Amino acid sequence: MDIKNMRPVSIGEHPVSNRTYLMPTHSIGETYAMVLKVIRRRDSGLVIYGRVRYGKTSAMMYCRQCLNIDHPNIPVKIYNAKRDISPHKGNFYVSLLEVVGHAKSADRCSTSIKHSRLVNFIADAALNDPHKVFILFIDEASRLEPLHYDWIKDVYNDLMLRGVTLLPILVGQHELQDQKEALLKTGEEGEAIVNRFMLYEHPFRGIRDKEDFIECLGYYDSATYPEESGWSYTRFFLPEAFDAGVRLQSYGEMLWNGFKESYSALNIKAEMEVPMKYFTKTIEMFLTENSDSDSSSFSLSKDACMKLIKESWFQAAMANSKTAHALR
Repeated sequence: MDIKNMRPVSIGEHPVSNRTYLMPTHSIGETYAMVLKVIRRRDSGLVIYGRVRYGKTSAMMYCRQCLNIDHPNIPVKIYNAKRDISPHKGNFYVSLLEVVGHAKSADRCSTSIKHSRLVNFIADAALNDPHKVFILFIDEASRLEPLHYDWIKDVYNDLMLRGVTLLPILVGQHELQDQKEALLKTGEEGEAIVNRFMLYEHPFRGIRDKEDFIECLGYYDSATYPEESGWSYTRFFLPEAFDAGVRLQSYGEMLWNGFKESYSALNIKAEMEVPMKYFTKTIEMFLTENSDSDSSSFSLSKDACMKLIKESWFQAAMANSKTAHALR
């Protein structure tokens, strides 16, 4: 039987095809270590910031996945702050009730009842674990206004009276640092918000060195789907080449140099960081678009490598960053 017909699922069902996999990187590992630290210390105030497309949302999801394994009873929720986030306390509480999973989030009731339901629900969930913490990642946190932080602080204070710690973890771009500075200029109230929610700044990075880059390639060579099936991601799309010894890691030098060459052409002085968006897109295209060309003699040429990187839009995105003065 042709090995391609032995794939355990169809190509369209694979996580690489539909982009539903989560990859551990050096930066994600550092972020998870920081999250574990604030849990141990029951310490709010963690801010995770980084540039657009660097993989911050994936990092949150990976941290949630890891916590579900390492601490299955610690509740972890992700709140995505919208551009039109409500300036009304009751509506804001409704959005939080929806995120934490309260069954009556849509009920019409007073703001005080919404507040009580939120506090009671979070407390009940947190008390299932000895740490007595509730993790709330807030994505695009720079969209929050001071009044939103005040309302979260009200919930935080009421939970503290019940021995539970709400740990909001703010995630966003560099605007979060600007927001922090602006709050400090408003006096004691702004200082209180910063001290409660913005004390520890943790930069989230892209792939910064060749070793990390090649290690990430190795993930595709070793991660399997379905789990323990023996079908690594690379083998799934290129089974004949894989059986002949081809590994993504073996193209690490060529791919890394390809990204470096694309970046150098833009004359940006800052050291290169490859955002996860463009790294994963490059590899996803490599695997999915070459599956029909799989053979025992398959190889990746430099021209094909440069074409993949170009069509990932890495260079175009970096040029946009240079124009926007995010990179110089």
